[in-house]
Amino acid sequence: MKGKTLSSQSQGLVLSLLNYFQQEKDNGGPLLPLLAVQERVAQALIISLSTITRIQRRLSSNDNVLRSPGKKRPRKKSKTTDLSDAVRHNIRDTVYQMYSEKKHVTIANLNKTLKEKELASISNSSLQRVLPTIGFKYKKDGNRRFLVEQSSIALLRTKFLRSYNDYVNTSSYQIVFMDEAWKFSKGSPKKSWQDESIKSVRRPLGFQGKRFIVVHAGSEKGFVDGASLLFSSQSKSADYHGDMNGETFIKWLKEKLLCNLEEPSVIIMDNASYHSILLEKTPNTSSPKKEIIDWLVKNEIVFQPTLTKVELLNIVKRNRKEKKYLIDQIIRSYGHEVLRTPPYQCEFNAIELTWANAKQYYDRHIGRCGHSDENVLAMWNEALSQITPEVWKKCVKHTHDVILEWYNKTITREIEPLIISFDSDSDTESNSSD
Repeated sequence: MKGKTLSSQSQGLVLSLLNYFQQEKDNGGPLLPLLAVQERVAQALIISLSTITRIQRRLSSNDNVLRSPGKKRPRKKSKTTDLSDAVRHNIRDTVYQMYSEKKHVTIANLNKTLKEKELASISNSSLQRVLPTIGFKYKKDGNRRFLVEQSSIALLRTKFLRSYNDYVNTSSYQIVFMDEAWKFSKGSPKKSWQDESIKSVRRPLGFQGKRFIVVHAGSEKGFVDGASLLFSSQSKSADYHGDMNGETFIKWLKEKLLCNLEEPSVIIMDNASYHSILLEKTPNTSSPKKEIIDWLVKNEIVFQPTLTKVELLNIVKRNRKEKKYLIDQIIRSYGHEVLRTPPYQCEFNAIELTWANAKQYYDRHIGRCGHSDENVLAMWNEALSQITPEVWKKCVKHTHDVILEWYNKTITREIEPLIISFDSDSDTESNSSD
C-alpha cells in the first residue's frame, strides 16, 4: 500500500481509527478488553461485526487474497448467444419478407411479426442485440441499393469493373476523372438554429446568390492544367444539368481538356445526356413510320413494305446495333479512351471527392472580398489550388480501393475454379475399345 493514493473511503477509515486511538489515549487504556478483537475493530472503524466476519470468511476462501467484491464475478450469459442458427435464419428471412411486403422494419414491428408466426420468442432488447450479429444495421431508408442491383445496372457495372481493371493492369493509359458540379456564389446551403416560431424561419444564406456550373478533370498528378471551366447558371431548374448541353460540353472537351492531356488517357465520366450523344439514333416507338423505314433501308435490312409500324419496330429491335457516341469518337481522335461509370455509383469517380474538398474551402472563405462574378471566380480558383497532387493522389487511391472491392465482390468471388479430372484408365479403355 505504501506509495499508493488512498481512496476517500479508505481515508475515512484511517481518520476513524486515528480518532479511536486518541480516545484510548485520553482514557488511559483500552476502551474494550484486549481479547475482544473483533468488537474493538468494529468500534474503531465504525462498522458492524457482521461486516468484519464476512471479510474474514471471504479472505479465507480466496487463499488470503483480498479482492473487490463483484469485479471478478462471472457475467450472466446473454440469451441472444444461445439462439440457434435456425432462429437466426428465421429472423433474417422475416426481415426480407417484410421488405418485400413494403413494411417498415423496426424492432417492435419485427418482433411482433416473429411472435405472430411463432418463429422466435425474445424481448425487443435481445432482438436489437441479435440483428447486428447477422449483418443488419439501423440506418436511413433509401432505394439506391435496390437501383444499383437491377440487372441492367449490374451489367453496366460489371462491364465498367472489367474495363477499369484491364486499363489499370494491362495498359499504359493514365486514368483521368472528369465531372460537372454546381455551387452558389455565397456558398452551399447551411444549417442554422431555429425553433417552431415563424420568427426563426428565413431563407438560409446558402440559397442566396447566383448559381455557377463548374467543370474540370484530373488524375493522381492533380488537376489538368487549363481544363477548369466556371460559368453562371441561366436555368431556374433544381437540376444543374439543364445548363449543360452537347455543344457546351464538346467545346470544353476540345478547347480545354483534350488539348491539355500530355499522355494517352482513359477519361472516366458519368452517363449524362450530353456525354452520350448518339452518332446514329435508333428508331423507337415515338419515331414516325417513314423514319423507321429509312433506317432499315440505310442499314440494308430486308423487310416487307406492307408491315405495320409495330412489326417494323420488332425488326429494328432484332437488328439493333451497339450504341456509338459522338463524344467517344472525338476523344479517340485525340488518342484517348472513354470509360463511363454505371448509374447511381458516383463513388467510382475520384473527382467527386475533390469537389467536396474544394466546396468546403470555398464556403469557409467566400465573401472575403465580395460576391461579384470576378470574386467568385477568384475564390473558386483559390479553392482548387488547395487540392494539391498529394490530395488528388489520396482521392484516386480511395476510389481505386472502392472499385477493387466491388471487383472482388462482383467478379472474383463469382468465378469458381474449373476442375477437369483426367482419368488415365478411362482414356485407356476408350482407346482399346476403338
